[in-house]
Amino acid sequence: MSNYIGWDIGGAHIKVANVNNIGKVLYAEQYATPIWKGFSILEDQLNYIEQQLPKERISHGLTMTAELVDIFNSRKDGVAKVIDLCKKILGKNTFFYSTNYGLGKINNIEKNYTNIASANWHASASYVATLIESGLLIDIGSTTTDIIPFANNKSCPDGLNDFSRLCSNELVYTGVIRTPLMSLTTRVKFNGNEQGIVSENFANTADIYRILGYLNDSDDLMDAADGKGKSVIDSKCRLARMIGLDLCDVNDDRSCTDLAKYFHEVQIEMIINAVKKVLLKLPEKNKYIICAGVGQFLVKIIAEKLDIPCINFSDLVDCSIENKYKSNICASAVSIAQLNRISQIK
Repeated sequence: MSNYIGWDIGGAHIKVANVNNIGKVLYAEQYATPIWKGFSILEDQLNYIEQQLPKERISHGLTMTAELVDIFNSRKDGVAKVIDLCKKILGKNTFFYSTNYGLGKINNIEKNYTNIASANWHASASYVATLIESGLLIDIGSTTTDIIPFANNKSCPDGLNDFSRLCSNELVYTGVIRTPLMSLTTRVKFNGNEQGIVSENFANTADIYRILGYLNDSDDLMDAADGKGKSVIDSKCRLARMIGLDLCDVNDDRSCTDLAKYFHEVQIEMIINAVKKVLLKLPEKNKYIICAGVGQFLVKIIAEKLDIPCINFSDLVDCSIENKYKSNICASAVSIAQLNRISQIK
């Protein structure tokens, strides 16, 4: 093989990466794939992406979180249907990652579905741990934040599934694009006063990060909460609705920016509280934070606040300058591709 493909099939995005036989990242990209709108969306997107990839000497390694989407009857049902579709489109040289077997061949998918479901974080941490002795991999995506400890060149999480990871603070269900603002807090400060907010999905975190200038257009692939535009003005209109106003009722334009900053600071505090608890599991020396995901800008702010050295995931892998940014966003897919390469070279 000379093309090792890594896939992270999520419920909102697909991330895909291609590395060659010496581990250089040749390609990394994410694609909007809102599977909750219909399973055919996943099929169409897989077919489209497959057409962009090399056709010869190719091997696929896959992980997923798509099984969580509520079009499936259960996680078990989701895992089975995603696997069947991927085998049909990508062919027999396709391997699925599990927390107990890695990318080894799984003879009984039905029996092992709990180890296949939502295992992308495990793949990323397992690969990073081969490169750095100890630290935290923090991957902030559109929807979730993974906080994964590793020590002595091995990942050492307390949780192995979403339930146990939520209990151990290693998974925080908050991201920089799709998270409804009403999930961050019930009260805000506006124009110097504390007040409640509207508990409706009028705005999401993409709105505050558009207003604050953190979010790149190329990363902002999901529809807005109201299905309307994604300009800063559009985002301010949605943000004003969160406090019971229309934008024309907000006399000072700075007030909207300050409100966006308030939500931003609440989200950072939420993640930092979880990070501090997970840090207790690591040795005092040689701590690093490895930064990944579309919310990498938040990881860097958090690392600075905690005074811990921060390293971009993309700085750990061989890739061109052009591929560095997307390799950081698609860290899970790059990790799966590298693990695929390593497992086959062995």
